[in-house]
Amino acid sequence: MAAGGFDTPVHLRMLCEEGCRTAVLGKTERTVGWEGDGDPIMTGLVRHCKGKPAATDRPRLPSLSHSFTLDFVVLCNGTKADAQNMKEELRGLLDNMGLKLSEEKTKITHITEGFTFLGYWVERSIGAGGKMVPKVYIPDSAIKKFRAKTHEMLAPNRTNEAVNVKILALNRFIGGWCQYYRCTTSPSLVFQKLSNELYWQMAHWLGKKYKLSMPKVMQRYKVERSFGTKSRKLVRPDEYKAKKRLMKTWHNPYTEKEDVEREKDWIKRESLFTYNRIWIGHERRQEGMDIREEVLLRDGPICAVCQKTFHPSEVQVDHIKLRIRFKHPADADLLDNQQVLCTECHRAKTKADLKVLSRMR
Repeated sequence: MAAGGFDTPVHLRMLCEEGCRTAVLGKTERTVGWEGDGDPIMTGLVRHCKGKPAATDRPRLPSLSHSFTLDFVVLCNGTKADAQNMKEELRGLLDNMGLKLSEEKTKITHITEGFTFLGYWVERSIGAGGKMVPKVYIPDSAIKKFRAKTHEMLAPNRTNEAVNVKILALNRFIGGWCQYYRCTTSPSLVFQKLSNELYWQMAHWLGKKYKLSMPKVMQRYKVERSFGTKSRKLVRPDEYKAKKRLMKTWHNPYTEKEDVEREKDWIKRESLFTYNRIWIGHERRQEGMDIREEVLLRDGPICAVCQKTFHPSEVQVDHIKLRIRFKHPADADLLDNQQVLCTECHRAKTKADLKVLSRMR
């Protein structure tokens, strides 16, 4: 779904179908409040920022006061002329609220032709029972973006990054994307295809990083049907199973007010999947996570100073000799120059090292 221009903060998509009584549901881009004077339709469609500045969802853009984006679908059980009349009524309603309807992003279409809404492709077609039913698919644009992001994360110029960090970044991205689209119609077909592509991308990335042949990569890093290290495994998209329904029931706003309130709270907690600001596995210090794993496997979570045993998350992997004393910083990251310290001992050593550095300067 495109967020749209902020000069036209409200966007509307209209549907029209002869005899259609199917509701199309979707969650709003960013919920900040509800309005509607008890009307069941407008209660679910209209919202405002309650006098608070609303931050945009796009990176590197300043916050715009009293500006927000709202995408919604309105179904019409009638002709195209009826849908056009409903559009004009909604325009007047939005004008009274001080909102502007975006003409270039308003569309009147038949549901059998399909439309994109909130990142999903929605259309009405023949179902398994031979009847016309609404279906929600993963759009081609979303698949293309997934491939572009995985290509970026596993690009040849990123082989200097740690394997554990790369697997962690990929798992975060794959998990968010698959969880968002697992409620669509037959997502396993898409997940299977993307899994096979991701498998060989990861294999070639590992081969280029360590200058290994494919048999050597398989022997060293293959874990079941995927790749991994001693502590992490790459999660394939086809490991996420289809989920039939995102919301099982539609509650009546007049007779089931408590259920409606719980549903609103759920929508407020939800957020749309976005491709912006996805961590692609870059570390401030290259291969730091891989070095930490090797040192912990060698020494265990035992502090080298106080000799106490801690949980692995409570210890630090520290340089025995300061990095600044090495002519080549890569030499400082050798395993022989690494030790395990607890938090208190690490702070004491860092304080002593800073005093030494201040005298050297």
